[in-house]
Amino acid sequence: MRRLFDAMTSHPELVAGEGRACTELMHAMNGKVAIKTGAEGVFAAILPEQKVGVALKIEDGATRASECAMASILVRLGVLEPDHPATLKRRNAPVKNRRDITTGFIQPAASLL
Repeated sequence: MRRLFDAMTSHPELVAGEGRACTELMHAMNGKVAIKTGAEGVFAAILPEQKVGVALKIEDGATRASECAMASILVRLGVLEPDHPATLKRRNAPVKNRRDITTGFIQPAASLL
């Protein structure tokens, strides 16, 4: 586990790629947490300092929902700043249509606030 964690947090851009939630959120947490998204709305996190692991599955498989939920959980666990740009990009983010008109927001469930 330690080798995997160290590899992921030392090189977050190799976990998922530039601009992806895994990469941006790991950079935002300065190596404290390793996270990885999976297929169909699955997301996992390793928090060794707290001796905690987190796994979530979004029933409809939506990636944007899993990113919002994981960011919210990490904020609640105190390892991710709520006002960090990587957090704000995934929590309460606007949903825009093809004409760039805001049609809604991606918001965490009240229980995650």
